[in-house]
Amino acid sequence: MFPAARRCRWLPYSALYAVLACAALSVPDGLAAAGDPPPAPALPLTPCTLPKVAAPARCGTLEVAENPARPEGRRLALKIVVIPARSGKSLPDPVVFLSGGPGQAATQDADFVSEILAAINEHRDLLLVDQRGTGASAPLACPLLDTADPAANLRDIFPPAAVRRCLRTLTAKADLAQYSLRHFARDLEAVRVALGYSSLNLFGFSYGTRSAQIYLREYPRSARTAFLVSMAPIDANVLMEFSSAAEAALQATFDACAADAACHAAFPALREEFAALLERLDSGSVVVTAPGSTEKVTLSRGRFAERLRGLLYSTENAATVPWVLHQAHAGNWQPFVDGLFDFTRMMDEQLSMGLFFTITCSEDVAFLREAEIRARVTPTPFGDGRVRSQQAACAQWPRYRVPAGYHQPLRTPVPTLLVSGDFDPATPARLAAQAAPGYANHVELRLRGQGHSGWSDCIGERYGQLLRQGSVQGIADDCPATPRPAFKLQAEAAAGTPAG
Repeated sequence: MFPAARRCRWLPYSALYAVLACAALSVPDGLAAAGDPPPAPALPLTPCTLPKVAAPARCGTLEVAENPARPEGRRLALKIVVIPARSGKSLPDPVVFLSGGPGQAATQDADFVSEILAAINEHRDLLLVDQRGTGASAPLACPLLDTADPAANLRDIFPPAAVRRCLRTLTAKADLAQYSLRHFARDLEAVRVALGYSSLNLFGFSYGTRSAQIYLREYPRSARTAFLVSMAPIDANVLMEFSSAAEAALQATFDACAADAACHAAFPALREEFAALLERLDSGSVVVTAPGSTEKVTLSRGRFAERLRGLLYSTENAATVPWVLHQAHAGNWQPFVDGLFDFTRMMDEQLSMGLFFTITCSEDVAFLREAEIRARVTPTPFGDGRVRSQQAACAQWPRYRVPAGYHQPLRTPVPTLLVSGDFDPATPARLAAQAAPGYANHVELRLRGQGHSGWSDCIGERYGQLLRQGSVQGIADDCPATPRPAFKLQAEAAAGTPAG
């Protein structure tokens, strides 16, 4: 879930990719109940080129109704990319990548998926479908960075004026109630049938695991296997986990720095400096300026905490945290502020925040309970700033109703690997353990030494075994730990200038 950074890539992972030479097809909307295959003709795909992907690809679009109950109404063109099996003989069940956010476009990450699944792609197609509201599938773009008022991004995680502006723009062109995960599952099933695949191997990261769960529930006979990394269980409100999970990841970072001779020598009082920073933020004495602005702004503790949590999504970025905190304690907030704005720009470019609000406001925020927030979130060092800012945004945003029983734990016999990172500041491993009893055939794997939505060669081997045999039998539940990256100890020198 938002935010994060990766090639442990949080989601958003990488830059937007354009897909060339697409063909369009309209699919009938006579879909009956979930589980009944939607009637559709074969979907023609044409050769296309994907940036940073050496393998040939085939692309197309599938047209569906925005509102399935009104097939005569607005239509959406879903962007589809298939990277065919290199052997030239594809097995009938591809791997379908389900991206996170929510709001990320699957086709943005064709390079990432084709790289880590290169061996699997020998005999299986890789299927990427931009979820409705993302990428090139009627995107619900919603920029939060206001160039006219950049200081707003230092005051609020989700600046209210930007949210209102986005809402006005999007409601003029879309019925936001039609961009649910259930509708995405329906779209994905239509794509499966249109392309003639017998079943799908679900490959989900972060909030993409929630998409996978809805698909498994709605179309239980259409999934062969599931691979779920950084689990967001349907029966857990992940927003409630952020503060405590981030605190655990931060303490692990502090411990690692203390155990590293160079890091400890450079930052011997890291915990004390962090505590002092929180006191300054609470007192309102931290005043900074946004890039491109001269206005002095008081940095809120909530904004500080959420940016810090974002840095903890990967151990690569977490390795910069001691240096960034030490600089801030010494009065140099520029590295922190610059990073905050760089991250916000990246989100605006790569994430459909309109879809993010539509789904999370309806499926997560609507079910928050004040007593639980006060008991579980508010007292933590990371506090309730993220929850309160998201509640404020959702107070303006339209919601769709989820059906009764929607948040009941999933029960499925589909063979599944559940993968979690040790230092995940969003979806801690206990969430996968909580969901595990509902997966009658599963193995839990731990990404030891990693954060959110990670990957390793060992995990890749275990996944290959799952696909080959179509079961979890004999799959080992352990992998070697990934060493932490070296901690950043000083500012990078300018080109041609020695570091000082």
